[in-house]
Amino acid sequence: MVLGFHSFLPKIIILHIPVLATVGPVLYGIHKIIQDSEFETSLFGLDGKHFFLPGLFWVWYANILLTGNRELSDSIEVFISENSLLDFVFYIPLLILGAYIAALLRGSRMLFKPSVLREEWTARVLLYIILATITNHTVGALYLFHKNPIFLLASADMMALSLCIAYLIGRRYPAYFQNLQEVARETLRKYNRSLLIGMDLETLRNNLTLSMEKEKLYKEEDLNLANLAEELGLTPHQLSELINKEMGKNFSIFVNEYRIKEACELLQSEPQRSILDIGYEVGFRSKTAFLRAFLKQTGLTPSEYREKNSIR
Repeated sequence: MVLGFHSFLPKIIILHIPVLATVGPVLYGIHKIIQDSEFETSLFGLDGKHFFLPGLFWVWYANILLTGNRELSDSIEVFISENSLLDFVFYIPLLILGAYIAALLRGSRMLFKPSVLREEWTARVLLYIILATITNHTVGALYLFHKNPIFLLASADMMALSLCIAYLIGRRYPAYFQNLQEVARETLRKYNRSLLIGMDLETLRNNLTLSMEKEKLYKEEDLNLANLAEELGLTPHQLSELINKEMGKNFSIFVNEYRIKEACELLQSEPQRSILDIGYEVGFRSKTAFLRAFLKQTGLTPSEYREKNSIR
């Protein structure tokens, strides 16, 4: 691009726009996974609505790649060389990215206390990921003001370096996210004042148990921390604290224990029923999520469990 080759492929330059719009939701999704551990419930821990606007930008970009409209091509060529109305399209994904990063920083602020950063390498890595993203896309955004392709080249190089470092971290520490979840929970316990002070904890535990064992809310595949909290008349943070502190587990494990328990009963009592059908029956959204959770809790696959515990 620095040598001027970018002028032969002007449509490649604006790939930065949908990428910018997508990075924010992905990072925030990672943050939600760290906070709630709901790996199975949705893409990157988020509802599909978070990817609606990024999806529009990808559709827009795909249309640009496929269209032969001369006026559109001319406007893109103007965009890569001088200021134009197309610059304003760039501001929208920048605002999306900024909003998600602000939400991420606000939600993870406990992890960025100096005392935590000194003691926990996982928190330092998370801070690096956030700062690298901000720096990377800030450099890319400078292209808007200077129209110098060196900024896009620098942004691409920084992104490649960040991806390489993230890959090496994943290879060296495959349990990184699990470690970070533990750090986040311990940090919240240490610095947050309890949200359950003054409440009857025994009644709360009984109501929670009743909702799971009698009403079997765990069988709802869309069950999440927020709607279960609403059912119990609590805030999501209060319910999360109740499950973490009083029961010693996170929300995902808590719900999956009920699901796997019933799945085990069905595997034994209904030997002709398909494993996938049982997984859906107890609340899992996909076969992969069911198999992963079942193996993690029992140490066996559903078929192995059925064979080992078949009623003769």
